Amino acid sequence: MERLSLCCLFLMSILGTGASTDLVKNVFLFPKESITSYVIVRPKEIAPLSSFTVCLRHYTVLTRPYALFSVANPGKFNDILIYIKSASTYTLHIGDEEMSFSVPESNVGWKHLCTSWESSTGVVTLWINGKPLPRSTMKKGYSVGIQPIMILGQEQDSHGGSFDKEQSFVGEMADVQMWNFILPPNDIQLAMTTSNLINGNVLDWALLDNELKGDAIIQPKLQDCTYC
Repeated sequence: MERLSLCCLFLMSILGTGASTDLVKNVFLFPKESITSYVIVRPKEIAPLSSFTVCLRHYTVLTRPYALFSVANPGKFNDILIYIKSASTYTLHIGDEEMSFSVPESNVGWKHLCTSWESSTGVVTLWINGKPLPRSTMKKGYSVGIQPIMILGQEQDSHGGSFDKEQSFVGEMADVQMWNFILPPNDIQLAMTTSNLINGNVLDWALLDNELKGDAIIQPKLQDCTYC
């Protein structure tokens, strides 16, 4: 039964059964810790990724670890994973390999995060509120797979499931964008300050194919400012 449900989830993720929604003035709200609340997001097209940039905003008061953005492929359940271990440690996983970044702690509030990776050099960059952290390298020559299940708010420990509520995201998330190339610094700043003027070509917040699960819901933004 579990294998059948995962198969169905994979087919839904490829064929699309959700709604394409203009979310510019809205957020995803994940109201409580669970293994059932998350959002499936579907890319505009399926192709191997030899580079990418992902940007999003999130707001939480969690002090435990949590997952923001997860891409699983068969055999590579952390093909891409943006995971927050603590207020001062952010991690990026590519092809099941992990890289940690030490992040200056800041006051509770909305945070804008962008991360990029390029296969040809292996260079990884993490931007927090428009400021880049020291770069490093990982998975040079690697390519992210072509059977992705993309999920917001949970870490996939199998292809489309096996969630842990103690890794679940609780809070609000907005302005989720993804490109299949490295976004230049000027566009990172633009994505942070005027996110509705720059749209991802893999995931586009202005017209995002998404499917809400469990208690995850869409709500209007309460603020309109640089970090929210």
